[in-house]
Amino acid sequence: MPRPVTRRVARAFTLVELLVVIGIIAILIAILMPALRRAREAAAEVSCASNQRQLMMAFLLFAGDHGQHLPGNFTDYQNPDADRRAWLLNFQETIDKAPEGGTIYKYLKNKDVYRCPAVPADAVMTGGGSSNGQFDYVSFGVFTGAKIVNIKPESTYTDKITFKETVLPTPVICEEDQKALNLLNPEGLHNYGDRLADNHRHGGNYASIDGSVHWHQELVSKDGSVRNGADSWQQRGPRGRPVNMGEGGFGITWGWWDQQ
Repeated sequence: MPRPVTRRVARAFTLVELLVVIGIIAILIAILMPALRRAREAAAEVSCASNQRQLMMAFLLFAGDHGQHLPGNFTDYQNPDADRRAWLLNFQETIDKAPEGGTIYKYLKNKDVYRCPAVPADAVMTGGGSSNGQFDYVSFGVFTGAKIVNIKPESTYTDKITFKETVLPTPVICEEDQKALNLLNPEGLHNYGDRLADNHRHGGNYASIDGSVHWHQELVSKDGSVRNGADSWQQRGPRGRPVNMGEGGFGITWGWWDQQ
């Protein structure tokens, strides 16, 4: 006698089981997302440091070709000597010409090196946004056209809030607080009240004169009345004058540092 045919009925998930699975997936996502975010942030910080290292190398290569002088800055962009013009711009007043028009671009030939990967490419400032869309790195104006031999490897950083003095590697190129970058004016100066960015662990990267890159955090008082910035750095010039490194304003041109 043939055996009766039995049918296997597929058992569907109950609503409770489905909700449990969704809950587990949600918990896993909640656990993994912070780790993924930290990984992305760490990768952006490493990439930013690499960008600044390449920019500093371009500065040093330029110096090797120009009597050991660092490149010019914004106030030199119309210098009649083409070799002494700004590192970000060359005889143009519109920011869309930066950085290809600058004197160091020939050593890099890559616009991406001038942008911090932590800043979205479409985050162009409109009166207080995140970037000017062309570059996120600037250089200390006091070293415009300065001879490398006249720049000491270390400087004193004085925290205006804690009054603590720290000796740190001398900054030349840094990532500036994007709110200080000008949308229309291709100013590559880091001076006066300009501050480092806080894109990476609430701090920013800067490249030193020896080509090394360092992370640094500039504090702001709780009420915002005291802010550390470019004028928190000090160094003695080659002639012994104590210089506040925030002095690099629009009146400083090629070789100013060498006379201090």
